[in-house]
Amino acid sequence: MGASESGKASFRQTGRVIPAHLHAAYQRYVVQQHGRFLLAINFIAMIAYDLYVFADALLIPDMAWESLALRIGLSLIGLVNIYLVFWRSRNVLLMDMLMPVHDIISTIAWFELLKRSTSPDVPTFVYASVVFIILANLGARYSFRGILACSCAISAIILYNLWLLHDGQSKPLLVFSIAYLPVLLFSLFISWTNINGVRLAFLDDQEKQRQRDELAALNQRLSEQASTDALTGVGNRRAFDLALQEHWQQMQRNGRPFSLLLLDIDFFKPFNDHYGHQVGDQCLRHVADCISNSLRHGQGEMYRYGGEEFVILLQIIDADELNTLAERLREQVASLAIEHRHRPDALNRLTISIGASTTQAAGVHQAQDLFAHCDRLLYQAKQLGRNRVCSQTLQAQAV
Repeated sequence: MGASESGKASFRQTGRVIPAHLHAAYQRYVVQQHGRFLLAINFIAMIAYDLYVFADALLIPDMAWESLALRIGLSLIGLVNIYLVFWRSRNVLLMDMLMPVHDIISTIAWFELLKRSTSPDVPTFVYASVVFIILANLGARYSFRGILACSCAISAIILYNLWLLHDGQSKPLLVFSIAYLPVLLFSLFISWTNINGVRLAFLDDQEKQRQRDELAALNQRLSEQASTDALTGVGNRRAFDLALQEHWQQMQRNGRPFSLLLLDIDFFKPFNDHYGHQVGDQCLRHVADCISNSLRHGQGEMYRYGGEEFVILLQIIDADELNTLAERLREQVASLAIEHRHRPDALNRLTISIGASTTQAAGVHQAQDLFAHCDRLLYQAKQLGRNRVCSQTLQAQAV
């Protein structure tokens, strides 16, 4: 099974459960996508709770001032908690559970008012307590276990205080429970649906991100394959053509010249014919590795131009420095001591010839001129006997 298939299987197996390694990412997702909603629901619940001061004034008028003072005090505490949780802590569980916890406290405080009131409307007014469970359950987006625990706490507070208000009579408690239970179950179902929807959206987002990452990685591999010579592992001719144009454009922008080396393995055809193509391929790899390893990191970019020809783009601008580097590369290849007993000059080992030039050379007015200049210098090196460097000074460096 490939990486793509195993990733899909992983998401199918986990379903709505967030894998352990994604917990941190899931928490960040909830904060980013639902943080504003959680903040807004806290303010909405606070406003709704404060507006009930008018209902208290109407139905339990003997507790009106106590209700006003209590709601103002709880609201101030709530504002401080909202600041600490949403602007200081940023903990997703605290953000999700802050309003339900406030609901628990508000439920306790409200029933204390009802128990102290002598109003005849108290037995009817207790039915308004369903608002607490609705607000608590509809606001959660992260932890269903947390909201379930808060719902149980709120329900226990409501039913216990109702039992106290009716002096332990079971009938009023039963009637209230018949009305309350569907509201509790329905709001819990909505809460579960909301939280489950957030989880599914996160998993779907992760799956899409995984697919995007795989596509990006695939495109990267295809790009590398399209620009890399399969045999030697260095850049291919297509990559060189693009790099040469890019270097030329950069030089036109910043005025910094660059250099080019054109290398050719001497008498490679008789080497290939005698030793075979497999040995010839090994020879090309050895030469490419030798030259690449001889270049300092970031000093130059090497490409296989075609057959036994290689090119190197360099940031060197000094002709003498360029000639010194070219000589060092020639010597490094010669030091490989690859046997070549079928070359006409009877040198009996593999060597290279090099044409070297900078963009400052006479007659170089565009990128193609630089390559053509190096090609002429390489041809001159071969005419002078091979295993040598010809630089832009048109002086051959013989062995």
